[in-house]
Amino acid sequence: MIHKAQLAPLSVRIAGLYALAVAAFVGLVGLTPLLPQPEPAQAQVISYVAPIKDVVATGQPVQLSVDRLDLRLPIKEGHYNRSNQSWTLDDTSAFYATITDQPNDQRGSTFIYGHNRDTAFAPLTQIKAGDVVSIKTDNKLVFKYTYRRDAIIQPNMTSVLYENPAQPQLVLMTCDGLFSEVRRIMYFQLTEVRYV
Repeated sequence: MIHKAQLAPLSVRIAGLYALAVAAFVGLVGLTPLLPQPEPAQAQVISYVAPIKDVVATGQPVQLSVDRLDLRLPIKEGHYNRSNQSWTLDDTSAFYATITDQPNDQRGSTFIYGHNRDTAFAPLTQIKAGDVVSIKTDNKLVFKYTYRRDAIIQPNMTSVLYENPAQPQLVLMTCDGLFSEVRRIMYFQLTEVRYV
C-alpha cells in the first residue's frame, strides 16, 4: 500500500523531470544560434597561371652598352666555322652566337662574346654588382640585364651555349688568364624591356 506522503515526492519528481525536459527543449531551440554551426562550404581555390603571351618581345641584337663603363659596341652575328674550328671574331665588336636565343622576354639564354681587348670586352673586368648591360635590337627594343655573377671555364666547355633557363638571361664571354687560356663568362638577369 502506497502512502500519500510517498506519492507527493514521486509526482513532484515526474513533474520536475517533465519541466526539465520541456525547459531543455525550449532552451535548445532558443540557443540554436549560439551552438556551434557547421562551417560553410569553402570556395575552391584554383591557382591561376597566366597564359603565355601571344606576342613575344624579341629581336636581333645590334648594340651592347654598359653606361657605367662607357662601353658601346656594335654586335655582329657570330658563327662557328667547322673547317678551321674558330668563331667569327674581330677586335672592335661583340658577337651574338646565333645558335643561342635572341634577346626576349620569355625564357632562354642569349650568348654574346668578344675579344679581351681595350676596344672590345676588356672594360668588363671592372663590372660589379648592380651594373646594367643594355642590348639594342634591330626592331628598336632595348633589353636591360643586371649583373649576377661570373665564372672561369675551360674553352671546350660548350654547355654554356645550350643553357635554357626559365627566366631570360644574357651571358657574356671573353678570354682570361695570362695566355688567354681560359674563358670568363658573366651572367646577367633580364630586368626591363622597352621600345626606343
